[in-house]
Amino acid sequence: MSASWHRDITYKADIEFYFSRQPPSSFPEARTLITGDGITMLSCTGSLIWGGLLALAGLTAASPVATGPLPIAIRHTPSSLSSLEHRDYNTSSLSPVVSLPPTIQSDLTTILSPSALVLLPSSPSFTQYTHRWSLNTHTNSPSYGVIVIPASERDVSLTIQYANTHSIPFLATTGTHGTWQGLSQLKGGMAIWTRNLTKMEFAADGHSATLGGGLRGNDVIPVLWARGKQTTTGSCRCVSLLGPALGGGHGWLQGQYGLGADQILSARVVLANGTAVKTSNTENSDLFWALRGAGHNFGVVTEMEYKLYDAVRPEWTYQSFTFTQDRLEEVYRVHNAVMRNQSQYVVYWSLWRLVPEVDPVNPILVSTVYYNGPASEAASYFAPFAALSPFQTTPVQTTDYPGLAAAAQFRVTDWACQPKAGATVYGMDVDSYDVKGLRKSYNAFRDMIRAEPALSLSMAYLEGYSLQAVQAVPYESTAFALRNRKLLYGFLVTYEETERNKTLDAQAQKWGEKIRDAAYGDKVKQKSVYVNYAKGSESLQAMYGYEGWRQERLKMLKRKYDPKGRFSFYAPIKA
Repeated sequence: MSASWHRDITYKADIEFYFSRQPPSSFPEARTLITGDGITMLSCTGSLIWGGLLALAGLTAASPVATGPLPIAIRHTPSSLSSLEHRDYNTSSLSPVVSLPPTIQSDLTTILSPSALVLLPSSPSFTQYTHRWSLNTHTNSPSYGVIVIPASERDVSLTIQYANTHSIPFLATTGTHGTWQGLSQLKGGMAIWTRNLTKMEFAADGHSATLGGGLRGNDVIPVLWARGKQTTTGSCRCVSLLGPALGGGHGWLQGQYGLGADQILSARVVLANGTAVKTSNTENSDLFWALRGAGHNFGVVTEMEYKLYDAVRPEWTYQSFTFTQDRLEEVYRVHNAVMRNQSQYVVYWSLWRLVPEVDPVNPILVSTVYYNGPASEAASYFAPFAALSPFQTTPVQTTDYPGLAAAAQFRVTDWACQPKAGATVYGMDVDSYDVKGLRKSYNAFRDMIRAEPALSLSMAYLEGYSLQAVQAVPYESTAFALRNRKLLYGFLVTYEETERNKTLDAQAQKWGEKIRDAAYGDKVKQKSVYVNYAKGSESLQAMYGYEGWRQERLKMLKRKYDPKGRFSFYAPIKA
């Protein structure tokens, strides 16, 4: 048997996870293995939660993980359980409720590594691995009949080959923050839970690291900082590192280093037929192009080589300014003015939220300026907002890059990262604030809260990142098509009730789309949306670019690497 058959990803033991690695005896799975409660104990590890789908796929014979005959468990034997075989997910309804082989647990146990884990719904810990940031299964949460937790690339490969043989639809997950409505169309399929892919190895020159596909920002940022390093990561610490990057990857440092996608030097990908390949600018370069911006359409990324940078500007300074709603037009005219010549070291954020202590019916506006530098240099960036005589101004505060999560309340333990009974993000990208459109959008946001108090925890995040390093990357060099968009909006419509899910879902969708559409204003002719903030009502052009050549190339690559649309549960490209 080929040596490549035994290729496993190595792990670093110095990373702490949300579910820390323990001896098998400390897990319920170890006990239920003995009592025969429908679960096979192979191993456990974990971490946590927002835009973390790792799906990426294709059909190629290059660099296969396995050569020679397939293991018995994944050789095809015709049966009624394979009634979905050869289903084309590009043209058919995505996933009826799936009939799984009754021997699926023992089949997979036989072929996967001893450190992998296979869970069935009868497992006491099954739901622990199905939790998503939005828990509502009616709109944007899949349901599973089996969960496979691979410990290596080989495990991912064999799992996908088994799923293909038995026509089982599957979804690879890490952060589980995506709120795309098509996710709920996976019913009773397979989850490939990738958070055990936690490799972290640093290049000798310190300029890059090989990082496992299951790592979150919270796993990586402190380790890098301890080495005097940093790189572009998502703003939320609970988000996976790789998931956002596959859709572009915005972050605090993008003005200096580029998007998350721009940091990927190479990646290993398990394709739709279960083979594993390396992608880079010199190997499988067409797939590498697609991976950076539309990556969830083409396979499962098990690890990537990611750029690192010396933290030469370790200090961040920030200040927040609170305004009542009657100041909206003034506030966003100032935002537009300061963003015309935005420094690569500055990020301008704004949010809307209801604070009854300030105004019981009208959400407030909070503008925060983050400057990567000392307080002595930051005053000029704060001054335009201070000049508006805000209702409230926070003291000037300083932190470091790891501390930004606490400053923005995006730590794993903060409200923004905690699971919601129902949550959907309605996103959009624009070049500047359309002030008249924002007023209409704000009014709709306010009216939603007045009409349906259960939605009063909803927020609007208006993110103004700098673009210098983003636009320094040639526009045609990756699948990410929104390099000229300065502003990223995320209208988060959320609720905590559970008794009225279906009713609140309908209300959330009605208001979310109204709030988003109003914000575009009357001048935008081609609507755009960051794919990681997409809801499901957006066009392919809005997510992946309006150029004909870009659309055709993506469709051609989808036909080449995923002709049957196995990776079609999130913002799918139709071949």
